[in-house]
Order: sequence, then structure tokens, then C-alpha cells
Amino acid sequence: MAWVKSNPNEILKDFPNMQDYLPYLEELGKESPRGKVLISTGFMEQVLKEILCAFLVEGKVAEELFEGGNAPLGTFSARAKLAFTLGLVSEKEFQDLELIRKIRNEFAHNVKASFDDPAIVARRRSLQHKVPDHPDRPMRPEEQFTTASTGLLLNIINRPAHVSKKRRSYGNWNR
Repeated sequence: MAWVKSNPNEILKDFPNMQDYLPYLEELGKESPRGKVLISTGFMEQVLKEILCAFLVEGKVAEELFEGGNAPLGTFSARAKLAFTLGLVSEKEFQDLELIRKIRNEFAHNVKASFDDPAIVARRRSLQHKVPDHPDRPMRPEEQFTTASTGLLLNIINRPAHVSKKRRSYGNWNR
């Protein structure tokens, strides 16, 4: 990722959508395994909200779907499922979102969770957006998750801009 070492202002001039991604990468490098999982999934949850908001009819009612204690789209799971069923994320992206969400749940609800836990091993190995192992050096478990989450985020970070071109509007429905 040579472009990460470039001047961030130059990158943002060409790719304004990266404004939140570059600080995410910087923060990710400072975190524990649990922190990496929680920061990555929190960012994914926010990007999913942005994708959905860019597609839905604009207004207060749409925003209310995401905010508050009983918000129907207040969870990672609900956002990922709706984005998939609306065709806003691919099947491969959705599968990784689901695996990452389940890994997040393990780390969030088990203080001793590790990337080597049996419940997490199969999930992290199944991630499709991770960088493949190099023949001379297999990926460490944490790297499998990190490369998959950053790769998936790179796939969807631009999605709100693309989706907004197909934003829903009120129809004039026949009676």
C-alpha cells in the first residue's frame, strides 16, 4: 500500500471519501486485537449506515431508522442484511460482513477471546477479503482479520457516492 505513505492531502484531493479511512488505518495500527475488531466493525457499521442513507428517501424518517434504542436499523446485523437485500453490497461482501460481525460478537462478549479460539478460527479462515498466505510466511491470525476488514472497507467506502445516484424518491403511484 505505497499510496498510504503519500501525502494524505494529495490522496484526499483525489479520493475525498478516504477522509475517514486514513485515520482508521492509523488508529488500527495502535490497537490490541480486541481494539482492532471493535474499531473495524464500528467503522463498517457507520459505512453501512452511509450506504443505506444514500439510497433511502432523504429525510428525518430515514434517519430515525438508525437512531434511538429501538431503531430497526440500529445494529450491524440489520444494516448488513438490508444492504444485501437491496443489492447495495455483493454476496461476497455480505458473507464477510456476517463473519466479521460474528467475530466481533465473540470479542465483545468474551473478555478472553482470541483469534486462535475455535469459534473464531474457522470464521477468520473463511474471510474472502483477506490477503492470501505467502508461501514463505503464512498470515498470522490477527493479520487475516485485519487484511480482510481493511480490504472489505476499501470495497465499500466509495459505495455511498455510487448508491446516491440511485437514491429512492417518492413515487406517483396509481390507485
